[in-house]
Amino acid sequence: MDNKDLLKFNAHGVEPKQMFAEACEKARTVATEFVTKHGEPMYCGFASVTIFPARGKLVKWLKENSIGSNGYRGGWRISSYDVMRGHPYCSTQSLDIKETACDAFCDVLKKYGIEAYAEGRAD
Repeated sequence: MDNKDLLKFNAHGVEPKQMFAEACEKARTVATEFVTKHGEPMYCGFASVTIFPARGKLVKWLKENSIGSNGYRGGWRISSYDVMRGHPYCSTQSLDIKETACDAFCDVLKKYGIEAYAEGRAD
């Protein structure tokens, strides 16, 4: 068994809703820690997470719940606004906070064998 198979084994029995909630919670926690340490840097931009390829139980669940959209170059894209929904800095313009949250979100998905990439762009 290779590493990818072991990661997918971790995801066995975990509902997509639970994966998404865990990833969002991690993103919010990391965003709060970042703001506590650095404040709100005013370098503006946008960030998102892309799951590639756009298939599997999680992507199916995201589509059914109207979370995300088709990625620019394929995959399924989830905005930082969806990742941080409910967080006091959900609507921040700070690229640093958004990228930090999206990176943490990806880390949780990768734990379950889902290929996810955070990306940001300056405004």
